[in-house]
Amino acid sequence: MPIQPLRIALHLAVAVWCACAACASATAVANQAPTPTLPPPPSITPPPPSAPAPLLTSTSALPSPTSTLVPTAPPEITLLFTGDITLGRCVYAISKAANDLALPFRQVAEVLQSADLAVGSLDGSISDYNPVPPCAEDHRNLLAPSETVQGLQFAGFDVMTVATNHAADCGLVRGCDYEALLDTLTNLRAAGIQPVGGGKDLAEAVTPVILAVKGVRFAFLGFSAVNEGIWATETTPGTGPFQSTIYTEAIRHAKEQADVVIVLPQWGREFSDEMTWLQLDGAQKMVDAGAMLVVGNNPHRVQGMETFPNGAVAAYALGNFVFDHEWSDGTLYTIQGVMLKATFRGAQLQGIELIPIHIYDNFQPRLAPPDEAAQILRDVANSMAKSPGR
Repeated sequence: MPIQPLRIALHLAVAVWCACAACASATAVANQAPTPTLPPPPSITPPPPSAPAPLLTSTSALPSPTSTLVPTAPPEITLLFTGDITLGRCVYAISKAANDLALPFRQVAEVLQSADLAVGSLDGSISDYNPVPPCAEDHRNLLAPSETVQGLQFAGFDVMTVATNHAADCGLVRGCDYEALLDTLTNLRAAGIQPVGGGKDLAEAVTPVILAVKGVRFAFLGFSAVNEGIWATETTPGTGPFQSTIYTEAIRHAKEQADVVIVLPQWGREFSDEMTWLQLDGAQKMVDAGAMLVVGNNPHRVQGMETFPNGAVAAYALGNFVFDHEWSDGTLYTIQGVMLKATFRGAQLQGIELIPIHIYDNFQPRLAPPDEAAQILRDVANSMAKSPGR
């Protein structure tokens, strides 16, 4: 910001001294009758007038005529995004047995907490509406109890998209409609984490979460292309629908309120590293509408990343982050993923860094060792290289 010129107002007060009593008119004295001679009055010398205060006591208060005013540099801001997170099933069973609900995040918490904003993707629900499923492959319901939000809070998450296909999961007992989803929103907010991409109706589900960091306003939106049955409507709760007329309008509206718009879609085929036309077309439309970052999830493995001509970036899938997918299909990639670090200079995106992770013991992410990290980054590049139309 330009430095404003220094304005100085000085009020000067000059005391004027006058010895008028000693200045009697000589003419009046000459016309008086003779009087006895009196000794002359003592001589009184008035004090000199006070000198005016100097205009400046130091020249350092004003810029030199040759100095240059340098604008303040925009602040550096870092955002960190993760892949899919589930807190139920084996993740909960292991954490509960250890009496440490923050245990899944302990090996990466320092990285998450170092960012100005940490953003996750919750593939499941957080509610005490029903008993939670056990750690078993045949239970595909991803409900976690409310106490598991402590782990997200410890890790330092600021924003969590709930626009996922498991957002309405409600445990072992059937019979709930939207209770688990609404409980999830309540539990996240109570922990100081802003949920996005879900709400009590369509209007709330597509309302952006706007957070200001160092004077820059970031808007977050979430939409799910999976499980249309739980999309929000004008009168019912649910997730943000992945429909181009809805998400493009929401992005434009968010752009009017914020400096940077970030979209968190759930899309793509599970366990595939190949992007679909729906993903590629959707990313282009989101960028055209004003999104600067598009960070997707759902495939449970890493997919490609690309930069658009205007500098916007789409990362199509970050893989798993906290997930019990060790058994999913017998391959390595379901226990791998990346964290995406986005660096901004003010509102300008300056760079993207991918931080590979490996999920240990079916629940806990840690930074991947160098050889595996290089392999994960190659997988990202190879995915983009074979994407349709690229």
